[in-house]
Amino acid sequence: MSRFRVQIMNQFERKSHEYKAIKRYWKLIQQDSRKLSDKRFYRPTFRMHLTNKEILDKILSYSEDLKHHYQIYQLLLFHFQNKDPEKFFGLIEDNLKQVHPIFQTVFKTFLKNKEKIVNALQLPYSNAKLEATNNLIKLIKRNAFGFRNFEPKFQVEVSHPKEIHLATCSPSIF
Repeated sequence: MSRFRVQIMNQFERKSHEYKAIKRYWKLIQQDSRKLSDKRFYRPTFRMHLTNKEILDKILSYSEDLKHHYQIYQLLLFHFQNKDPEKFFGLIEDNLKQVHPIFQTVFKTFLKNKEKIVNALQLPYSNAKLEATNNLIKLIKRNAFGFRNFEPKFQVEVSHPKEIHLATCSPSIF
């Protein structure tokens, strides 16, 4: 969605109001529409008090192409979060020929990996704990930068994915 947004943005002049609004509020386009805030704030770009939903409506009114692709993106996001592979891939197959080439590339990749995506949606398994463990190990290594001899002072023992022990660690550092 981001690359498509940039292409739409580049159709406007750089100093135009539309260009600046799409550039400034890019996160609203990528965010789930059900999670947009209803609070009003003063927005310098528009010089008025607006909610995030109103800003998004204004941005989408600048380009019908952007609005159409945004709606497809939100539907895909909805079906993915509800773990409904039939509707997710049905939407992809229905819109494959009608969308921008950037979206076509993504859709073809999804269709190529359909079996894996369906498994990820249907099965309750996740790599989150393993990724968290790897992230912690990298964090410890990064924080050790600058020590002359890191290995003897800090040893990371990973005996079980849930248990990470810092053996022989000086308490002043942590």
